[in-house]
Amino acid sequence: MKNNHKNNPNKRQRKDKVSVLKYIKARVENGTGLVLSELKKEYNEEQLFFIALKYITTTKKALCKALDIPVEAGCRYKRKYEKQGLLVESIEDIVCPYTMHPAKRLSTNPDEFDDLTHTNQLTLF
Repeated sequence: MKNNHKNNPNKRQRKDKVSVLKYIKARVENGTGLVLSELKKEYNEEQLFFIALKYITTTKKALCKALDIPVEAGCRYKRKYEKQGLLVESIEDIVCPYTMHPAKRLSTNPDEFDDLTHTNQLTLF
């Protein structure tokens, strides 16, 4: 009896993750006009983290996985740029496209800051 891989949820989930990472890379490459290998030659890891978030608003884990940046380093970069007012984290959680767990979206694009910091919830008072 053959194992039907089409219905294997683990294989499907891996494909979904690969698609997410490809999409993030493509957005960064299209935005900068450089392929990832060129970006890595021109910028250090911290600069790449910052530049990438100008072109894609996503979760830290998804971005770090797409750019091959250690998540721990991404935490440090996020904190540094937040303190400088150059990075904004969303108020509301979304489902991370990579982990499928609740997470915040990040951006260093000032055009995104208002959308990320305003809630969609109605206030009663």
